[in-house]
Amino acid sequence: MPAAPVCGPMTGPMDTLSERMRELHAAGWSEQCSVSDGGVRCDGCGCWATPEAVNVDKFYRFEGLSDPGDESILFAISMPCGHRGTVPAAYGKDTAPDVADVVTRLGRPRG
Repeated sequence: MPAAPVCGPMTGPMDTLSERMRELHAAGWSEQCSVSDGGVRCDGCGCWATPEAVNVDKFYRFEGLSDPGDESILFAISMPCGHRGTVPAAYGKDTAPDVADVVTRLGRPRG
């Protein structure tokens, strides 16, 4: 059974999505991945997988400084193709329904 994903706390006001992405890239989550067609696509090799087939290793949530409703999430994932990468996504009341569905399914506990 895969380990539960780790939600990293924000370390302070300078903790940004781009800083986390750089840290994760340096730690081995080097592929850029994206929400695509109801699933996740590895931009490196083109592999597509359902959210349930992707292993979420870590995730981080961010709120906008001026508007707490301006939210984003960053997933550090392992794809079925073997690549590890990151999936940034906006979420909140203005999120497109297809993106919101993928984010919800990625964040759902496995087991």
